[in-house]
Amino acid sequence: MLIERETFVKAILAGDQGKALHTIKSLRKKHSRLELYMNVITPAMYEVGRLWEENEISVADEHLATGVCDFVLSQTEYDLVHTQQNDALPKAMFFSVQDEWHQLGIKMVSILFKEKGWNVRYLNANLPLDHAINNAKVWKPEVVGMSLALAHRLTDLPDYLEAFAKLPSKPKILIGGRIMSSYDFTEAVTPNTKVIKDLYQLDDWLEMTKRNRRDGFDAQSNTSSIH
Repeated sequence: MLIERETFVKAILAGDQGKALHTIKSLRKKHSRLELYMNVITPAMYEVGRLWEENEISVADEHLATGVCDFVLSQTEYDLVHTQQNDALPKAMFFSVQDEWHQLGIKMVSILFKEKGWNVRYLNANLPLDHAINNAKVWKPEVVGMSLALAHRLTDLPDYLEAFAKLPSKPKILIGGRIMSSYDFTEAVTPNTKVIKDLYQLDDWLEMTKRNRRDGFDAQSNTSSIH
């Protein structure tokens, strides 16, 4: 998919929504969302980030590319959107922490959860802790996913983890973002927290959780298990 990835990068930098969407739709006929997210969209955005860091493109160019990419991601979700929310499905809530404006990664995560049959709330980027906690108290998700892309946001992570650990509903906490693949967070996270380093690892976790749920329901009515 290297040629298609290069085509996609050129399209999003040019602000060409049509070409970018056509590239992804053509690939979608033969490839899964996971494959497209990991092999085209994620590396494309990394390339845009590299170009910006090396001053080969402007901030405006980077914002344009991000906007087009966000549009394309929304289109890949279209067939998963139902006319009415199914409250019987397991719940998962996703956001980027306060002052973290990178949102495409956590948006891909939310779409993949929806694809696996979860009831999803995607709360976008830059969500203050108090608002995240209040939403979780009311909605009671079984999973809360948080994204941090930059190292200096790590100082906020303990506050988020501690606050969610105190919730009576005890949601499973998933944390991800580009920075997660660069450090070992084993000693920093709570027992109910899992670090997700990429979307392939997320997919494995989702499949394991699906099996645990099925086994739980087979063993006893109204039971489930998330590890």
